[in-house]
Formats: sequence, structure tokens, C-alpha cells
Amino acid sequence: MNWHIFGQQLWNGVLNGAIYVLFASGVSLIFGVMRVINMAHGEVAMLGAMSMYELMAKVGLGFWPSVVITLVAAGVIGAVVNRIAVQPVVKSSQLNVLLTTLALSIVLVEGATAVLGSDTKGIKVPYRHVFHPFGLNIPMSGILVLILMVAAMTGLFLFLARTRFGRMARATGENTFGAQVVGINTRRVYDYTLALGSLLAGLAGVAVILTSDATPTLGQPLLLIGFATVIVAGIGSISGAVVVGMWFGITGAMFGQYVSSTYSEAYIYATMIVVLLLWPHGLFGQRRANPLIAA
Repeated sequence: MNWHIFGQQLWNGVLNGAIYVLFASGVSLIFGVMRVINMAHGEVAMLGAMSMYELMAKVGLGFWPSVVITLVAAGVIGAVVNRIAVQPVVKSSQLNVLLTTLALSIVLVEGATAVLGSDTKGIKVPYRHVFHPFGLNIPMSGILVLILMVAAMTGLFLFLARTRFGRMARATGENTFGAQVVGINTRRVYDYTLALGSLLAGLAGVAVILTSDATPTLGQPLLLIGFATVIVAGIGSISGAVVVGMWFGITGAMFGQYVSSTYSEAYIYATMIVVLLLWPHGLFGQRRANPLIAA
């Protein structure tokens, strides 16, 4: 075995895993609180990547101002999606939520393609230094992605565990009617939940364009992998999504290197099927109503 290639693929897998973690944790949060599937979640990540390109390459803003604007915009988009595509139909059927957000997803992809074009977009990464431990290529931009992921996950867990919103979110996910009875404004909780989940998707988009080029269709495969991650972890288990997302990133890279790069994504979906057959609630899921409580 060539240990240099192994180490490089391990690093690549960790970076992929960081993106999966950011994206899937948002999916898990939204479902854990709202019990809905947002099919436009991938397009929020796409808009995050495209926003970084437009702000840095076209407007000329620096990296960190672009990140702040992108994340704020992603959060606002999430709240708007809740008001226009989720809340108007959620009481009638969760299937309607899936259909309306799917329609919104298509509109966003087609709109981004029409406005920005279908070609790949890239940015000049702000930190270009490359480290070479043991002969590997470890770019500073990749280290930045890991730092952003760790900071985001730490902040998310603390926010859910120690803030008033976190308590309201857990109560709403456990029993929406009961939360309303005790005076919780569940509509506002849903706004904040989709905003926070979308912010994480936007950050995943930032991570994508830091490590590779981006296109208007990047959200679709990311959405599928994100769903697979959440299902294997256990729907609503954010901590499980962190573990499984990183696992899929690393093992997917290894599968692509040593088995077949053509079927590296198929490996992820095959794993999902096996887990569903053996553990229907996921590896970290629980039978109780709200796995988010144990997030």
C-alpha cells in the first residue's frame, strides 16, 4: 500500500466529511423540530457557494465580510422558505411540504443557472499556504474548513442545550400542541429553526467553494448524501449526523480510491439501505418522539 496516497485520501475524506456534517446537521435539526423535509436545502448550500463567488470575484469584498453576508442571507432565505413554502401547507400534509420545497428547489436551480450560467465558479482562497506533513498536501483553506465545522457544531450544541430557544425547540419537537399550550410561539420557533438549519447549509456551501469549484447543480447530490447521512444516523440525531457525516466522507474517499471512484456515492446509498434493514431507527436514533433531545 502506498501510504502517501492513503494519507492524502484520508485528508480529502475528512474535508468531504466536514461538508457532509455541516449540511446534514441542518437537515437533522429541521426535521427534529419541525418534522418536515426541506427539498430546497441543497439549493441553500448552492446559493451560499454562489454568493461567495459573486461577493468576492465580482463585488470585490474580502473573505470574511463575504462569509458574514452569505450566512445572514442563508438564514433569511430559510425563514422565508418557512413562510412561503412550509407553513401555508404543513397542516394539510407533509407531502405537500415536500412538493412545494421540491418546486422551489427547481426554481432556484433554474434561476441560478439563468443568472449565473452553468459553468463552474471558483474563488481565490484567502489563505494559500500549503503544509506538507509527511509529504502530504494540506492547504490552509482545508484547515479553515475544519475550523469552521468544529466551531459551527460546538456553537450549535451549546445553543440548543443552554439557550431559551434551544429549550423551546426541544419542546416543540417533542409535542407541538403541548408547546403551544404553555405559550411557546411555535411559528416563530419554526422560523428560527429553518433559518438556523439554512445557515448551516450556507456554511456548507462556503466550505464547498473553499475546497473546490461550484456549479448551480451542486445542491442536488449534496441533498441526497445529506439525507443518507441523516437516515443512517437516525432522523433528528444531530450528534449522530456528525459522526456518520465524517464517516461517509472518509470511507467514501477510500472507496473511491481503492475500489471504484464511479461507485463511491453508490457505496453511501448501499450503506443506507443496509442500516435501514438492520436498524430502522438509524444507528443513533431513538424510538421516542424527539431524538433531538439527545442531540
